[in-house]
Amino acid sequence: MSKDLLSVSRELKSMAEAGLRYSEGPYDLERYKRLHEIASELLDAEEREFRWPVEIGYATPKVDVRAAVIQDGKILLVRESSSGQWTLPGGWADLNASPAENAAREVLEEAGIVVEVRKLIACWDKDRQGHPRQPEHVYKLVFLCEATGGELTLSHETDGADWFAPDALPDLCPYRAAEHYITLAFTHAAKPELPTLFD
Repeated sequence: MSKDLLSVSRELKSMAEAGLRYSEGPYDLERYKRLHEIASELLDAEEREFRWPVEIGYATPKVDVRAAVIQDGKILLVRESSSGQWTLPGGWADLNASPAENAAREVLEEAGIVVEVRKLIACWDKDRQGHPRQPEHVYKLVFLCEATGGELTLSHETDGADWFAPDALPDLCPYRAAEHYITLAFTHAAKPELPTLFD
């Protein structure tokens, strides 16, 4: 997906949604509705029949939380049913829960492991971490967690869950995680006093 085209589409969507939220005149509302349609049309050529959802208010990045659970020199990974590739447990942050609560919930739901969240390892702009570009602008929050109970189980989202040594990682999903996330998790597990990374 073209970086410039995607950035323009995101910006148009943001302006349109702010206008739809804060404008009152019928003509302005009509213009902002059309501006929102144009934002989708810009991506339609590359993402067939793509349509931005209309969100209320000022547009902000979405939040994706990931949990790095390390135990006995291995890290917990789950295999996504949708892609067959592996990633750190996690996903979109749910409303009415803190980022850490979301991370712990994702591990329990996707892998059956109960964790305590120990620290925020990184807060990154997903576009700057080497992932393939996607329509949504996303912030990735990666937490270091400690397993405190449970046993490996699967969910409707995952068809695999296991512990992996850093030198024996499976095929990672390029959209959800990257090898440098895992390297960083092991580094922070060994040196918890390290500061949180951010961009």
